[in-house]
Amino acid sequence: MEKLNLIVVFVEGVLSFFSPCILPILPIYLSILSNSSIESLKEDKSKFIHSLLFKNALFFALGISLTFFILGSSVNALKSFFDTNKDLIKIFGGLIIVFMGLFYIGVIKSSLLSKEKRFNINTKQINPISAFLFGFTFSFGWTPCIGPILTSVLIMSSSVNNVGTSNLLILFYTIGFILPFILASLFYNKLFKSFNKMKNYMGLIKKIGGIILILSGLVMFINGSFGVYKHLNDSKNSDSNSQSIDRENKDEKIMSIDFTLYDQNGKEHKLSDYKGKTVFLNFWATWCPPCKAEMPYIEQLYKEYNKNNKDVAILGVASPNLDREGSKENIIKFLQQEKYTFPVVMDNNGELAYKYGISAYPTTFIIDKEGYITQYVPGAMDKQTMKYLIENHN
Repeated sequence: MEKLNLIVVFVEGVLSFFSPCILPILPIYLSILSNSSIESLKEDKSKFIHSLLFKNALFFALGISLTFFILGSSVNALKSFFDTNKDLIKIFGGLIIVFMGLFYIGVIKSSLLSKEKRFNINTKQINPISAFLFGFTFSFGWTPCIGPILTSVLIMSSSVNNVGTSNLLILFYTIGFILPFILASLFYNKLFKSFNKMKNYMGLIKKIGGIILILSGLVMFINGSFGVYKHLNDSKNSDSNSQSIDRENKDEKIMSIDFTLYDQNGKEHKLSDYKGKTVFLNFWATWCPPCKAEMPYIEQLYKEYNKNNKDVAILGVASPNLDREGSKENIIKFLQQEKYTFPVVMDNNGELAYKYGISAYPTTFIIDKEGYITQYVPGAMDKQTMKYLIENHN
């Protein structure tokens, strides 16, 4: 799926370049970057002009790229919000992208979206520095024929699991957009006629771009809807499981299931070795917003209870490659990025989660000093609740 998204944003970048607001005025931008007129640029074959144009076009493209990453980072600054509400954002973002696709191909009309703003710049003598600033300011003055596509890329990048993938999506879009600029500066003499002919196909190009936007929006909407449905279904199942366990085992003690697993640092943890301690056993996932919300409290308790060296042991359980979970390496990277140090054992293939009947995340078990389960808590908790359950487990 990630590879497909990279291809999609690259194609969207190329289509942004071939939009009606870029292609018709490409000769003007090339002439500005070469410090010459359009006619002289068409006829001039000197190496000096060729070298100057390529160098200025390269810095012009870097200026445009900076804008993309600034816009992308402004989205990523709200990463925690996007993570918590990822599925809803996919639904509404998908609808917005579909709307923009319909606007792009002319099905929907909007006077607000059709407004454009341009920046003027003194272009008597362009050098690499001014070319960079030119690209930077130019990209902020885009007309709507680029805006909808860029917005779809930013929404897509905000909905992924990590900053690296988000930046990679923006990078591929940027490459798709600036690559034709670079090629045009290298082969400007041969490409002028081709670009002029391509103007006749602007309608078709807009339709292709609009269809890609609509399809991308529909895929995002469907994925978000499925995520919301799954979350609601899991919550419903966890509630019914909780009620049945409480009802069936109200007066009966349940022995915990022993295990021997290794944490993120390669240290072995055997549950039976913690006899004599109260164990806080928390099943979680990196993609689970409620899990992420309570993990800072678990880290605080781990430190407050002397890092498992006294009468309380804090243990997390993650299941690499199960359902939507990433690999063991991804889980370790997540823990390192968030600076969580409490031990998280790796439940490969979800065998332990299956034995404990985990149907939703997070799920916590409080195990007493004799190894019996005294509390079963599906769902996130605040720190006070965690502490109360640990200290009043009997």
